[in-house]
Amino acid sequence: MAQNVFKIKRAFLIPFITIVVLLLLLFLLSLFRGQMWEKIVLAGFFTSTLLIAIEATRREIVVTDEGLKIEKFFRTKEFVWTEITHLDVVNLRNKIYFLLTTTKGFYFFSNLLENHALLIRSLVDKLDNERVETEVKNYLDHPVERRSLIVMCWFAVLISTAFIILKLLLV
Repeated sequence: MAQNVFKIKRAFLIPFITIVVLLLLLFLLSLFRGQMWEKIVLAGFFTSTLLIAIEATRREIVVTDEGLKIEKFFRTKEFVWTEITHLDVVNLRNKIYFLLTTTKGFYFFSNLLENHALLIRSLVDKLDNERVETEVKNYLDHPVERRSLIVMCWFAVLISTAFIILKLLLV
């Protein structure tokens, strides 16, 4: 049984996890040198980014000969190919979202997955033409990479690092 596993890009996960670690460090520093509102805000930011990081590292889509398996935050949905009724694409500049309609509901994923064009090609090959929109096939001719989110994460790493340095210098 051949299977392909598609996860969130490492180019996104590395800076995002770095942000989580830096927020933890900044929160720990604020426990000793911060005001109450600063502690509360940093605790909220750290908690929410930690949960998002856990979700991003666990999210994966597995394509097999029998069907499709979507794993998200301790939930797994499995579909055989006959349960998938429609595949469509929504293009918002460099943000591409693929909508998968099944007999069990709607599911979507973005172009932030590694080898997302291969994933879409695998889905198109497994589904017949009436279940795949023409825009999906057109997208495969010119797939779009999503780099802006990765750049924003590295920018957030720089800003968090600057805050930590300022916090350490301003005793």
